[in-house]
Amino acid sequence: MPDAGLLRQYLAAGMPHGEPICMSFGETWDRIPPGLADCLRRVPRSSHGYQLSLHGLPRLRTALAAHLTASHRLPDTAERGRHWEVGVSWTGTRAAMFDFARLVLDRRPATARRPVALVAGPAWDYAGVLTPLGYDVRHLPLRFDRGFVPDPEELAELAAEIARDPAAGTAMVVVNAQHNPTAVNWSPDSVNALLDAAESAGAAVLIDDAYLNVHDVAVEPTSALRLLLDRRRAAGNSTGAPWLAVQSMGKQFGCNGWGVGAVTAPPEILDALVNGYRLHHSLMSSGMLQHAMADWLESVASTQFLAEQRVRLTETRAAAEEQFVKRLGYPASAVHTGECTPYIVVRVPPGYAGDEESAREFRAVCFERTGVLTAPVWPWPMPAPEEAGHDPQLRLYLGSGTEGVTEAVRRMSAAGLTWAARPAG
Repeated sequence: MPDAGLLRQYLAAGMPHGEPICMSFGETWDRIPPGLADCLRRVPRSSHGYQLSLHGLPRLRTALAAHLTASHRLPDTAERGRHWEVGVSWTGTRAAMFDFARLVLDRRPATARRPVALVAGPAWDYAGVLTPLGYDVRHLPLRFDRGFVPDPEELAELAAEIARDPAAGTAMVVVNAQHNPTAVNWSPDSVNALLDAAESAGAAVLIDDAYLNVHDVAVEPTSALRLLLDRRRAAGNSTGAPWLAVQSMGKQFGCNGWGVGAVTAPPEILDALVNGYRLHHSLMSSGMLQHAMADWLESVASTQFLAEQRVRLTETRAAAEEQFVKRLGYPASAVHTGECTPYIVVRVPPGYAGDEESAREFRAVCFERTGVLTAPVWPWPMPAPEEAGHDPQLRLYLGSGTEGVTEAVRRMSAAGLTWAARPAG
């Protein structure tokens, strides 16, 4: 991992600019809520043994169902067991996505064309999950100058282009409504356009709700899960192409290393994933973490934490925009703050802009001169698609809060890494 190499070099040099400020990882390693940590201290000894329920700790599943119903504003939990069922993710939601992608392929006819996954990009590393299975990942471009909003005309063109390919067909559509890395809360119209594309192609739907509850104070997060369930309910049944929704608890509550989250799907699909595909590689584990998460979700403290986190995130996002504009001289049009997820996206200074290599150079120079580690807008090791190379961008993680952002910008300003910065020589 490139970031690990950069950090090792910086530490070996004696941290010349102070403690590194990691604005590349979506992690601070120490922001777990005290109340959640207390829940972990109180788990019973029995939770350290094997779990016989492969869907996950039953009590946690009940707590997750209530959490999902509230977060997505579903009618009530009465539909659980008919239109949807929830289980506990295994080793993070990434593994659940991988198993779902296998299931989708196995259920396609033997004569089916090469499977294409349609993903809006820049994106999280869906390609790293799907391409090893044989999917051709095609990206619907999200453009900085359009606010990273999916364009319905470009979506229609891309879907038609895939449909015209005699060797390929859309097998999966990925929906990430609180979009990582662009921090855009997609509108219901944008989500429905993607669901329309999936329905027209008979494609499976993967909903990634990693940051559903991580948004600014005044934002009403769009629930892709609710929109999909509304469509299935309107059709009179829950049949159709397979779908899976994953929701990380680690992203919401600062415990990414736990790997605990919700996986929601039609009951038959979830049963196949849990009792079939999952068994190919692992059993249910981490009973003590699941017990603690159930305690936490059942408490008022978890709801209060999310509300307080929204206030902090709103303040930090506003401070980041102000700092980049006022102290580093960025035009407002070069700073995209968004309204959800703990990220913002900024353009690389024009002196470096032109290709992805110069963007990587700026990132490396920034860390060497300041100890501030930013992230490419596309995940490693995936290169940015050609159309993105003319507008290099960086993603910044805001988890260090207003103080961390202020210190990062102070260091960048002192090192001359302003909007007017140019490569040495």
